[in-house]
Amino acid sequence: MNCSRVLSMTHPALIDELKTLVEPGKVLTDADSLEAYGKDWTKHFAPAPCAIVFPKTTEQVQAIVRWANAHKVALVPSGGRTGLSAAAVAANGEVVVSFDYMNQILDVNLTDRTAVCQPGVVTQQLQNVAAENGLYYPVDFASSGSSQIGGNIGTNAGGIKVIRYGMTRNWVAGMKVVTGKGDVLELNRDLIKNATGYDMRQLFIGAEGTLGFVVEATMRLDRAPKNLTAMVLGTTDFDSIMPVLHAFQSKLDLTAFEFFSDKALAKVLGRGDVPAPFDTECRSMHCWNSKPPLKKSPTTRWKPSSTASSRAGCWTA
Repeated sequence: MNCSRVLSMTHPALIDELKTLVEPGKVLTDADSLEAYGKDWTKHFAPAPCAIVFPKTTEQVQAIVRWANAHKVALVPSGGRTGLSAAAVAANGEVVVSFDYMNQILDVNLTDRTAVCQPGVVTQQLQNVAAENGLYYPVDFASSGSSQIGGNIGTNAGGIKVIRYGMTRNWVAGMKVVTGKGDVLELNRDLIKNATGYDMRQLFIGAEGTLGFVVEATMRLDRAPKNLTAMVLGTTDFDSIMPVLHAFQSKLDLTAFEFFSDKALAKVLGRGDVPAPFDTECRSMHCWNSKPPLKKSPTTRWKPSSTASSRAGCWTA
């Protein structure tokens, strides 16, 4: 049932009831908040939520879910809202559940190499805490400064280092979730070896909140890579992209591998912020991070770039 039709019957009373489930000031209905929290970076849908609610505890999330069931109100989970798949869009009068205030890293276990996070922990926050403890959280993307762990799990986010480290699901050791009925499930309990039956984690990862809300996640950490080098190579055609990847994967431990076209580069150069990476034109460019070869082979023709990009650690062929 459409939430907006339900709320139109006794809208003020229902919102007042919702306010009793969370701390004062943690339900917003003003136009600016509805606009901001009712969408992600998807541009195809106009946001139209009826309220934004900010729980701070698992118990409050449970109460919100049970309230929604009782009144047949649709809920949409909201994290950093950086996605492009409309997972955080509320376009039909739903109540948005924002996890901005559930943003604590509750524990770091150096022996198990894990960190227990609330869903509103920002990706970069987890990366920084891992680094402070001599560890590494490898899932990374341009939005790491604003995306949240709960949203990363809900969308099974990949990022720029997926070629080496895989998707978010590879780094979820355990989860606590609130189901659509308002029950709490603890999934896997951060075990590495667990052959006890269905791995329910995998159903919730990538489900975009349709099966329930993640309220706590135990994330795996790793040793930090050392001596990474960023390199850029220009080719004359797009057909060379995969052979280049294959050639370097057989020689190097690649952390990331991405390509961009001459048209994309022209847009960047048009801003005047950075110089061209090459003196001659090329159809596509590939940029990746890797550990450099232990020794230079007869076929290796890497040299430092003469442009400013070399000062950032980039190399050219």
